[in-house]
Amino acid sequence: MSNLHIELGEKYVVTGSAHDLILNEKKIAKEGKNAGQQVLSRLGYYSKFEHLVRELMHREILQSEAQTLEELRDHIAEFSEKLSKAVGL
Repeated sequence: MSNLHIELGEKYVVTGSAHDLILNEKKIAKEGKNAGQQVLSRLGYYSKFEHLVRELMHREILQSEAQTLEELRDHIAEFSEKLSKAVGL
């Protein structure tokens, strides 16, 4: 695996190499030479894909606007489907 680049919807990108995986969040730079452009902000490094997915799901749950367990379940199912499509499962 070299120069891995997987787009996970509009918000996240997984990059990496043969030795690690990096979870990145897409953001628009507010200042500096890249002001106004989309940049990747590193959220964490992972040695195993399942650890990256666990962190990603944790973030999605915390940022969800779900008000009930049913809404949260639906949000998780929808995000899981997007993730599966993004990685070709």
